Parts: sequence; C-alpha cells; structure tokens
Amino acid sequence: MIEMYFKDSPKTTAKQWKQRVQFELQGADYNDLLVHKSHEGISLLPFYTSENKQFTYEVNAEPKAMISLYCSNTEQTLKRIDFWLSKNVNHFFITLHFEKNNWSEFFSQLPENGVYFIDIQLLDLSFLQKINELIQNCYRKIFLCNDCIHKFLKKGKWFQNQKSDLELVINNISDKNPVIFVDTTLYQNAGVGMIQQIAYGVSQAMEYFKNICNKFIINELKICFKVAVGDNFMFEISKMRAFRQVTESVFEKFGSNIKIFFITETSNRGLSILKSKYNENYVSLAYESAILGGSDFVIPKNSVIYKKNTLENETNSIEEIQKIIQNRKAAFLNGMYSFETISYEIAKKSLLLFQNIEKSGGLLEQVKNHTLQKKIKEKAQEEQILFEKQIEKMNIDFQCFASKEEWELYPFVKQKQEKTLVEPLIEKRLWEKIEKRQLKR
Repeated sequence: MIEMYFKDSPKTTAKQWKQRVQFELQGADYNDLLVHKSHEGISLLPFYTSENKQFTYEVNAEPKAMISLYCSNTEQTLKRIDFWLSKNVNHFFITLHFEKNNWSEFFSQLPENGVYFIDIQLLDLSFLQKINELIQNCYRKIFLCNDCIHKFLKKGKWFQNQKSDLELVINNISDKNPVIFVDTTLYQNAGVGMIQQIAYGVSQAMEYFKNICNKFIINELKICFKVAVGDNFMFEISKMRAFRQVTESVFEKFGSNIKIFFITETSNRGLSILKSKYNENYVSLAYESAILGGSDFVIPKNSVIYKKNTLENETNSIEEIQKIIQNRKAAFLNGMYSFETISYEIAKKSLLLFQNIEKSGGLLEQVKNHTLQKKIKEKAQEEQILFEKQIEKMNIDFQCFASKEEWELYPFVKQKQEKTLVEPLIEKRLWEKIEKRQLKR
C-alpha cells in the first residue's frame, strides 16, 4: 500500500481529501479498496492528517547492535567477545550453560569495555547465588536476566513451583544493576497479536514488580523487554512505539526511577525454508521496523535450518544492522500523523487489555485457568487463515524449499509428550503447514 502524507492547509480538510479520492475511484468502495484493517481491528488508511492524530508521543531511542552468545565453552566465548569488540560491537546477550564451567574465571576475564546481559536458562538456587555474588564483585557492566515466567509458559511447568521460582528470581536481582527481565518473544512466535503481546508483556513485568515492591526499596530499576519483530513494517514499528508508551504510562505511577529498554530480535513466525530472497527481505524489514520503532538493542537473526551462521554471515548481519542504524532514527517518525495514529490505537487497546488482565488476577491467573492459551490459539488461527489466503494469491516457486538433506536443524514443531501443569505455548511458523504439504509431494 502506498501511503500519502499531506501538510495541513486551511483550504483542504481530511474530509475533502477523502471526497477527492472517492471521486477518483469512480464508484469503487473507498473502505474496501483503500483501507486495510488488521485482524486486530487496527485500520491502515491511505492518508493521514492532523485530524487523525489524537496523542503525541516521542521516541528517541538510539539503538545499538547486540551479539547473542550461547556460552558452553568459556574460552571460546571470550574469544568471540574479543572479536566483536574489535569490530566496535560491545553489547552482548549471553546465555549461560552452567555445567562444568569456571564462572569465577569467566566473569573476571570479561573485557571491561563490554556490556553484558547474562541470561540464566536454568533455575538453581546455589548457581544463582554464586552468579549474583560474582556479579556484585565484578567491575564490569553486567545485567542479570532471569525470566522464570517465560520458562513456565514455554514448558507448561515450573522448575520447582511458582512461589519458589519467583522468590529465586526476586531474591537474586542484583543490587548493583537491578533489572526485571521480561522475554516476550514466545508470544509473537506463538501467534499472539500486537495488542496481546504488549498487554501480556507488561502484565508479565507486573508479576515481578509486585513481588519486588513487597520486599525491596529500589531507588533505580531497569525493566528490559526482549521482543520479537516481524516484517509487517508499519504495524511492527507502531507496535514497538506503543509498547514503550504503555509500559512507561503503567510504571511511572509507582514513583520509582524506572527505566524501560528493549532488546529486539527477528521473529521466526514468518520465516520459511525457502532458498529465495524471501527470508533476507523479511529479516531486513524486521531490522528496520525494530530500529524505527525505538529498539535499544538489535540482535542479528540466525537461520531456521542451519545450526550456525558462518562468521562471514554474522558479520554481514551486524554490518546491515549498523548501516540501518546510521540511516534510520526512531526520532524521524516523531510527529508523523500515520505512526502517531496507529501507535495510539494499539496503545489504547493494549492498555485496556492489560487493565482487564490485572482486574482478573494477573497474567499467571489467566494462564492457570487457560484463558490466555485459548485467546492465543484463536488469534494464531486467524493469522494462519489470512496468511494462507495471501500465499494462494502469490506466485511461489515451491521448488525453492530446502530439501531435507540440506537441513541441519529440524524446522517444524517438536513437542515432547510430558506431564505439565498448564498447556504450554507452542512456537509455530506460519509456513509450516504449506511446507509440509509440499514436501510430501
């Protein structure tokens, strides 16, 4: 869709522009032909004026590229950190695999010019206490990230139990760099809509915040959201801006010095096993959407079917992100009628949903009574139907699918049959049904 922007003029109103466009349509229906309505009820109009804008909200984030590392070998991880520091990339999201590693030596050897977000995958009391102690005594900029609710939603069960898991997270929030870390990527990858992603993400943060308020007095707190971004350019940009707007409006009421920031990665939801340029275009649009939407950190995307990107590919991804950062700024969109309007609509609906979730007992209560899972399934199914209708209209060369012989990773949903407390959220790509049908032929 081509979007037109018009400067305000006392001689031409929005109503007159619409009348002019309708005249040019020669009897075709304006709303059917030119107004695109998402399956969440947000309209994308052919043009915007000041009459559409209801609220002004500025986003001035200055994004940086971030490298994601899975640390199973501390020596190799330190080498990779040194390599990226030499390329002027100094922000790292490190997932620890804690078995048989000398973490005291690892933390002491982290280069001082790096900034490190340490993600704890496994909850273990002694391990958490050890890591927290190391961070307290380490003169590096380290943020400890631990989201047990994300793991609960993904696995359908707690590591120990709800009370113990939440206490482990809360009690091990670093006094040095206190962070509430909220991973919302599961929602988008499971088919959740924009409005739900924001409302569920803020509700997830609130589950931690309520526990912190009961136990600590914190003068300064950071809330870090990890968010998945797709290629639906205008809506994804608006989603990111609305996410920040809603989060700030909710937490500013608590009076604490709370800072909000976002780590973004490309969603798997729309990726395919096509060998064409489709995935490259998808990822590039996601990068741009994240940066213009106000992301603070952008992580490059790995392939769906290959275990590791080559260093060359990873370097190219970082260079692409850095190039977009140089040429695109979230501040460029401040005051633009289209993004202000769409962001406001998303924020308004998200805030209302968040308030309803809190009134009903909070996010975890909705998970326990399966309200959340039911709503997510409904929204994912709506999106799947719309996607398949779009694919039918496109001229896709299905011979371009990577064959099984080329896979290093199995690209479809794998579910273990195990007993859970609640139904887990399942990440599923939109292309999976189509790919499976074609591969059977």
